[in-house]
Amino acid sequence: MSTLEYTISMLETMSEDKLREVQKYIQYLIFKDMSDMPMESFNEDVIVRQLTESMKKSDMGATTSADIVSQRMKEKYAI
Repeated sequence: MSTLEYTISMLETMSEDKLREVQKYIQYLIFKDMSDMPMESFNEDVIVRQLTESMKKSDMGATTSADIVSQRMKEKYAI
């Protein structure tokens, strides 16, 4: 059994929680240098402010239906 086959067989038996841990660790290894990080990291204050703004917009009716969002994602990312 190759290393790849062994690794895949281990991953196939892991719980979702353990798979998330593995994913986070791999992301850590790949993006140790924050300049390589594909998205910006936010602190709690920024996240709370953005969520508050989003809730206000939603309350005002400034929303897009999930069907439209899904269609746009399919078109943009070919999924």
